[in-house]
Amino acid sequence: MDNDQIQVRQLPEALQNVMLQMNVGQTTPPFGDLSEGIRVLMLCGRDDPEETQGPNTDQIMAQLEDERVNRRAQRYLRDLRRDAVIEYD
Repeated sequence: MDNDQIQVRQLPEALQNVMLQMNVGQTTPPFGDLSEGIRVLMLCGRDDPEETQGPNTDQIMAQLEDERVNRRAQRYLRDLRRDAVIEYD
């Protein structure tokens, strides 16, 4: 049988674990029984998902630090406004 459109998620969980550990060209151990037939799967190729273009760790840490600084600045300005004294001459 030749089917190169099977995704690992479509396989039973036990086979998913085996297939994810295999390299291209390797075969699974035989499985099944004599009455229904013994089967062996071979990994002929792999289309790994493309890496996402999301932010890296340094960018996330910088964003969190900026948010923390901005919150602290907002609190400081709020406290200054609350404590301000307006004098009329």
